[in-house]
Amino acid sequence: MQQRKERTGLSRLTRYLVGHRLRVSALAVIGVISAAAPVTALLVVQDAIDKGMRDHDRGRLARDVIVYLVINALAWVLQTTLVRGLAGVGQQVVLGLRRDLFNHLTTLSLRYFSQQKAGWIISRLTSDVDALSDVLSQGLTTLVVNTLTLLAAIVGLFVLDWRLGLVALVILPPTLVLTRWFQVRSHAAFLRVRETISSMTAQIAESVSGMAVIQAFNRERAFLADFDAANDANRRTNTHAQYLNSLFFPGIELLGVIAMASVLWVGGQMLTHGSLTIGTLVSSVFILNLVFQPLQELSDLYGQVQSAGAAMEKITIVLDERAEIHDEPTSVVAPRIEGDLQLDKVTFAYGREPVLHGIDIHVPSGGCLALVGESGGGKSTTAKLVGRFYDPDSGAIRIDGRDLRELELRSYRRQLGVVLQDPFLFAGTIADNVRFARPDATDDEVADVAHAVGVDRIARRFDAGLLHTVREGGAGLSAGERQLISIARALLADPRILILDEATSNIDRPTEILIERALDRLLRGRTSIIIAHRLATVRRADEILVMEHGRIAQRGRFDELLATDGPFRRLASELAGADAQLQLGEPPLQSEPVTGSRERSSASVTSSEPE
Repeated sequence: MQQRKERTGLSRLTRYLVGHRLRVSALAVIGVISAAAPVTALLVVQDAIDKGMRDHDRGRLARDVIVYLVINALAWVLQTTLVRGLAGVGQQVVLGLRRDLFNHLTTLSLRYFSQQKAGWIISRLTSDVDALSDVLSQGLTTLVVNTLTLLAAIVGLFVLDWRLGLVALVILPPTLVLTRWFQVRSHAAFLRVRETISSMTAQIAESVSGMAVIQAFNRERAFLADFDAANDANRRTNTHAQYLNSLFFPGIELLGVIAMASVLWVGGQMLTHGSLTIGTLVSSVFILNLVFQPLQELSDLYGQVQSAGAAMEKITIVLDERAEIHDEPTSVVAPRIEGDLQLDKVTFAYGREPVLHGIDIHVPSGGCLALVGESGGGKSTTAKLVGRFYDPDSGAIRIDGRDLRELELRSYRRQLGVVLQDPFLFAGTIADNVRFARPDATDDEVADVAHAVGVDRIARRFDAGLLHTVREGGAGLSAGERQLISIARALLADPRILILDEATSNIDRPTEILIERALDRLLRGRTSIIIAHRLATVRRADEILVMEHGRIAQRGRFDELLATDGPFRRLASELAGADAQLQLGEPPLQSEPVTGSRERSSASVTSSEPE
């Protein structure tokens, strides 16, 4: 249990104070002086009443008034400096935490994102970090200032009269009991609040992403009912948390009233018997306010801290998630890849049941391999293993004779290109999306690649050309246009190994012709793996593998497999249809060369979705 607290506690945030220790130390000194200032000022008030007023010493009274004003002016300057300083430190911590959280998410494997809802992850980066931000930017100041003021006030109370100090502290035991009761129950309550917020965020994210399908199937009311249920659960958990607050905060205030009444009663009795001066009693009452005012503010903050602690626990779950695909200490930077690819008895499973069973594949440098078969046969899984989005459970994948696990992941993926069935385009211009994998590419290089692939034909539809702004996801462009842009993106990156995952699926014939020409240009001189159902796409491969249930059922060249009775011929018959059968004799389409093309350095890979 103790280990879990250390793993999930807010104390984990102290690592973000590295490099700010001098600033924090200076703020600590300022905080101590700032907290001591009002207590010191009330000691001056005692002197002014007991000696300046009682003895009619106008000089002493005037001096005490001036000192009192100076102390409070100094306290104002110090508190202003402290508030600004602590807010800056808090935001530095939030900045570092959010950066680390996002960076850690980018290192996690595709398995994690396929198993976790996007809304749940978004909630960690937004509402949970915001809960911490509120505490660190505003609550941190309240916590530091009021804690120091509380301690200084208790010391000042005992300096004035230790008897009144003991009377005031009689209420300390019930205060601690009430605080502990609230801590246990509120922690669980605020954890449930964070969970319901996450569920609601996940529901919203899924609904927004699938809004077209929801409207097409007239499911608005059903999804509204699901949202109402998530929203109502969030209301109930928040109501329960506020119910606990309604018991705790008034309870603290009531204990403060009891302490004040006790000090006034005991102080009045002592004043009657002459064992206490009026100045001491007045100053003690004011200092007692300095004890319970911070205590009340800290009580108000306590719920916010509990919420932040619950948020940090959720964030820690993500931060503690171990990246399945990571570099080993012995990993080396991948040199320029020639492209000789070998899968040696590779077995892999997403869960318990294997998806691939001892696959053996060899693709020579510059060769082209096509993977065909029914859905679920293991084609995309094989491609993801080559991209090292997963590691095999047994066997090895070698590039130029070297196990992929021996190579630094980033340096390998810089030489890998992926073109997906449904490519994702980012918000920005068409040119920005083309140069995504090579941000340093010049405008001329982007224009050359766009011309070679046919993206310039898309750009001509818009007034701004290649500078036309694309909305997130490529909204406003057809599937074929998005595909051409993704092919141009891969070509500009100049990858040594290329993966095409259903790059020509669900595209009309005219667009397919453009894409086939672009693919001929893209595949030239690269080791390529093609996953496709279109016969016109797979016929260009040097070897075709027919995969069934995670095994290689048939392998060979296009003409050989078509001439042999087997799964490929049956698959071709199902896919081709009358029109496609007429196209079987067409030669592969050739593309025009890139004007001014040259050897380019390799660049980053685009991401892939899990199968």
